[in-house]
Amino acid sequence: MRKTLLFLLLCIIAMSALGQNAEPVKEDHIIDGLTSVAAIAGETKNTVEPQDTATAASQAEIPLWKQKLYYGYNFDIYFHSDSKKDSRENGWSFALTPEIGWKLTEKIYLGMRFGGSYANYKSSYLVSEIDTSYYTDLRIHVGSWEVAPYVRYKMKSLFNDKVGIWLEAHLYAGMDFPRVTEGKTAHTDYDGLRYATTYGFQVSPVITYQFNRKSTFQIFFSILSLGYSGTMYSYVGHREFSNDVIIFSGKLSNLVSNQFTPGLYGLRFGVQKSF
Repeated sequence: MRKTLLFLLLCIIAMSALGQNAEPVKEDHIIDGLTSVAAIAGETKNTVEPQDTATAASQAEIPLWKQKLYYGYNFDIYFHSDSKKDSRENGWSFALTPEIGWKLTEKIYLGMRFGGSYANYKSSYLVSEIDTSYYTDLRIHVGSWEVAPYVRYKMKSLFNDKVGIWLEAHLYAGMDFPRVTEGKTAHTDYDGLRYATTYGFQVSPVITYQFNRKSTFQIFFSILSLGYSGTMYSYVGHREFSNDVIIFSGKLSNLVSNQFTPGLYGLRFGVQKSF
């Protein structure tokens, strides 16, 4: 019995010593542990947030006028063909038209194109005299300038907004200065012609491809254009007017007379640049 009590006493003394050596888990240690976890979580989150903040800050640093204002340049290559009852005219033209515009919204652009062009035509006119009829051939060089304000609306975006399908309506006004270098102008439309004033409007689709934030390629589809065209011819001593509805960049009067040449032979393309 004594041996048993002595053994229990020794066990109690040993357990008490172990209890004194072990430090209890204190509340402040638990709080410190939670704080450390929160700090680690915060550090993990902050490794992502600064990048997003930097991107937003870099965009915010771009002035509004740089985000909205743009400029560009366009090239026109056009093969001209026009047939009438007593004349035929064929040739080509090349134009360079810079532009400047303002992005009113992401879908609506307002802008203006202006520039000049050069054309080289060969014309044949049927000349009728009392006892004979014959064709006279002319070689004409034409220098022109044009101003065209426009509004453009984005109808569709494709491929993560890389490709845009737009509908553009523009007004235009300009002047042509023809110079006949070969042939006789008597009994032709160029007899005494000093210059011609052109005006009208046109609606056509445009497709754009955005390379990056600053560069966008654009191509105009003249084959699908509609509009109206007028011309005032200023001759020595008098003026003459002509006007026509434009369908597919061709004259409606030529379509009616089965002498229609669509604008498939014309191509306008260019690049828009942001600041």
